[in-house]
Amino acid sequence: MVVSSELPRDQLRGRETKQRVIEAATAEFAEYGVAGARINRIADTARASKERIYAWFGDKDALFDNVMQSGLDQLAHAVPIDVDLVEYTVRLHDYFARDESVQRVAMWAWLHDTATAGTFSDGRTEGYSHKLDIIRDAQHRGLASPDWRPEELLALILAVATNWHRAPAELRTLAAPGFGVDLDAQRASVREAARRLVKPRVR
Repeated sequence: MVVSSELPRDQLRGRETKQRVIEAATAEFAEYGVAGARINRIADTARASKERIYAWFGDKDALFDNVMQSGLDQLAHAVPIDVDLVEYTVRLHDYFARDESVQRVAMWAWLHDTATAGTFSDGRTEGYSHKLDIIRDAQHRGLASPDWRPEELLALILAVATNWHRAPAELRTLAAPGFGVDLDAQRASVREAARRLVKPRVR
């Protein structure tokens, strides 16, 4: 049997093209949301054919699901959760502060997925299930307040980590001069808020 030496190269090109599509789609969804995104623009940016994109990912909703899964995988790798939930919150803040497009995609996801609840892949919920297990462990070990349900605590942690990035523009205007660009000040605020939220109360 003759094995083509071109096959690995073809597979590599295919993986590279898929990655370009995911990157182009991420930028497109961050800018326009799911409803406003266009496969034509994604294909042009990624230097890929529309037909190939549809063959790989399915329709636009399925492509968005892939983008979200890719983003969640990157986040889990860059900011792994552990039982020190205060510092986890701070690291989340830093991650989102470095790339605001991540936040924009997340906001579009909230709008899109709320309207189409249950249509996203199981892989996306599995990542959150893992985080909830870590939170339960932290609570069991006395490192996190048991006053919250794990789901509530995770939602609040995410809210604290992204609080300034999602604050209304009017509030940003009224903020202390320089606070919006002072990452150290933002980080200190996030750490203190997370500490008050996470640490068990002395009874």
